[in-house]
Amino acid sequence: MNKYRILLMGAALSIFLTSCGARQTKEATTENNATADTTEITQLSELTEELTLNDSDEDIQVFTMKIGNDPQKSHLTASFPVTKYAFINEHERNFSQQFIDEFKSEAANFGNDATSAADFNQHFEIKHRSDELMVFLYTRSKSLGNNYEDTFIASMFDLKSGKRISVAELFESPESFEAFATDMREMAAKAVRQKLNESDNFANQQERETVWMEMLPGIDEGTAANEENYDALFFDENKEWYVIFDKYQIASGAMGSFTVKIPQSVIGKYLNRKFATLFAQSKQADEALAPVAPATPSRPQARPAEQDPQAPCVALTFDDGPSVYTSRLLDILREENVKATFFILGKSAAVQKQTLRRMAEEGHNIGNHSYDHKNFAKISLDEARRQITLTDDITQEITGSKPTYFRFPYGAFTNDKLTLVNRPVIGWNIDPLDWKYRDAERVAAEMSKASPNAIILAHDIHKTTVEAIPQVIRNLKAKGYRIVTLDELFAGKSIQNNKVYSSGK
Repeated sequence: MNKYRILLMGAALSIFLTSCGARQTKEATTENNATADTTEITQLSELTEELTLNDSDEDIQVFTMKIGNDPQKSHLTASFPVTKYAFINEHERNFSQQFIDEFKSEAANFGNDATSAADFNQHFEIKHRSDELMVFLYTRSKSLGNNYEDTFIASMFDLKSGKRISVAELFESPESFEAFATDMREMAAKAVRQKLNESDNFANQQERETVWMEMLPGIDEGTAANEENYDALFFDENKEWYVIFDKYQIASGAMGSFTVKIPQSVIGKYLNRKFATLFAQSKQADEALAPVAPATPSRPQARPAEQDPQAPCVALTFDDGPSVYTSRLLDILREENVKATFFILGKSAAVQKQTLRRMAEEGHNIGNHSYDHKNFAKISLDEARRQITLTDDITQEITGSKPTYFRFPYGAFTNDKLTLVNRPVIGWNIDPLDWKYRDAERVAAEMSKASPNAIILAHDIHKTTVEAIPQVIRNLKAKGYRIVTLDELFAGKSIQNNKVYSSGK
């Protein structure tokens, strides 16, 4: 396997002629990577206690916690929903804190000098939302120095009573749950048997039958009526029911996870009558977006740039959003008449569709930063292709266009993944370590050290980063710089697909 590359400061740069104005300022600054000398905040309660959504906000937004940004050391990216319901927010925050605490424990076991590291990732999808019910499906991916192992967990909420619905509470009685599990055993066994029959890894049918008989006890155990076995039982926007059995739960690890669709005629026999009534009343909320090119935009168009076209340029780029803080960042950029580039995660864009639409409408560039921020040096080619394509498709559906730039999560990749991108790959040469230092003044000072043609890395998932931006803009303008999108930074330059650019030079 090729060693993976990391797009960090000091990376080899492709050299091009300047396109953002020849005039340079006298002030030259050094590119900086701040020294680690403080402790990261890892308690969600310290970061989310002030979060509230207004009536004008999207009703579900994304909070993303990030610990570490070096792919060779332990790191975590964990997202969970922020809603207008305090009881949901509290549960999902506590649920996510458990994952963070598990990561911290595993990371401590590796230590700073280990040759491998803990890599944890959590993201969620909205499966159903209505005035009565809200359902999220989480995917948790863990790597302890090897490949990712995925697990799935659903969170289901009764908005009328203001409580989370446990798996057992879905059923009329413990006996109903047992009867449901018996039906599920048959469906799970059928799914396993079908995959077994389709496999070419057996010398003969007798060998296949031997393996099948060895799997039966595991199917029995993995489908027994308990919360753990059915923690990924959920229904979607069409009110279709599914259960995901994790890898190893009902079959060997080589067979992966199993998603089983449950007929309404099966689950309907066992549902708690009160829940069944609520379920029948629930109608999926309308998420329809305005046309891609509305005749009358919902937001006034940004003013033409009023900056000196001959001034040296720097590009502001923001990773890992959209998030609960992105709308405020867009407000700031608009007030300052500044355009930026957003490297978005597909899984977050699918939640905050209006925020993504606003980015495009207000003239910002949108780049692809993968679907859920996995390390591209670890994942397979097929998974890398899926991550890129899925985010492209989500972005095009919402904005009408696919992203024209790509940035690898953690800046890490292998050569075979690089060839999949089919667009310019963007690095950076200014990193304020805003994921580590939750101090707006410090982050502003580091970002303001940019020199002409710099590409500045930042993250719109951090409140303190967003708070730093007004000062960053003032500082950069005071140095005579023009703050531009990547399109403007590279205007008139010949840049190529599948090549890495860490500055506009």
